[in-house]
Amino acid sequence: MGRVSGGRARWAGVLACALLAAGSLAWAVRDLSVADWHPGRVWWLWAGSPSAWGGRSVQVTSLGDGVLLLLGVWGAVRGVRVPRTAAPALAAVGACALVVRLPSSWLLAQPWTGPWGGEGLRGLARATDLAGLLLGVLLLGCAFAVRRPRGDRPPPARTAVAVLLLSAGLLAVWEAVRVDDYGSVAYRGALLGNRSTTLTLLATPQPWWAAALVLLALAAGIACAARARAGRALGTAAGAMLLAWGLVRLSVALRQERFDGALSGTPRLQLSLASTLAYVLAGLAVLALLRTPVRAGAAVEERAAAPAPVSRAR
Repeated sequence: MGRVSGGRARWAGVLACALLAAGSLAWAVRDLSVADWHPGRVWWLWAGSPSAWGGRSVQVTSLGDGVLLLLGVWGAVRGVRVPRTAAPALAAVGACALVVRLPSSWLLAQPWTGPWGGEGLRGLARATDLAGLLLGVLLLGCAFAVRRPRGDRPPPARTAVAVLLLSAGLLAVWEAVRVDDYGSVAYRGALLGNRSTTLTLLATPQPWWAAALVLLALAAGIACAARARAGRALGTAAGAMLLAWGLVRLSVALRQERFDGALSGTPRLQLSLASTLAYVLAGLAVLALLRTPVRAGAAVEERAAAPAPVSRAR
């Protein structure tokens, strides 16, 4: 009975991951169409550069939609092909969905989003946001319901642990610097989002993204250090978000030609650029170090499920 209910929960989680990815893909295609099919215009708004926008309408998606698209596909594939890793993968995707969609739940309730985006478009965005939150909760529930295999613990990933914990520390330091620069009141406004910092209807404020990434990377690092089965899935989600964060910052730095005067710039500028490169490299490293080949995982599951050979008495 437990195996049947666990199997149904796994397939429900796979469907939820697919719906998350499909919703983000549909809105991304819509944004590309109103941007006259110029991917750069969409990307620069994702990166927080509104001057590059030239579309015919307000953009809906943000960087979080791109991450949800990739993680949704990843979670669905893991759930179908490697059932042993389904529970932590579904939990990681669900947690990321809640992180990405939570800010929009209060931003879209603000009066200024109506005239800005139009009631029709805002209504669709609110429906997408609500669906994302419900799917995130559903994924967490499915992760708890999926039958967890017993037996061997995952192999140690000491290098990934070090990268995740160092990345969490680096992000936390820069957020502390930002609080000191802005002041607590202004930083709170940027963290929760406001009219001056919200560029799309489903925007995820950058301070919110950074703060959530600190917690996610810290949790993933601790889970990997403890060799918990959820460590690799959490680390993969943290690596994807870390890579996206680094690529956004790197593209903006290149567009503003910050690297040209880096050697003669202030120490803070040099540290900021070095941190940007570190985010990109750390994200790539975590994704590579925690990658579990699908075939290997399937082979382990087949060996675990195979009946033990019957020994003949002599």
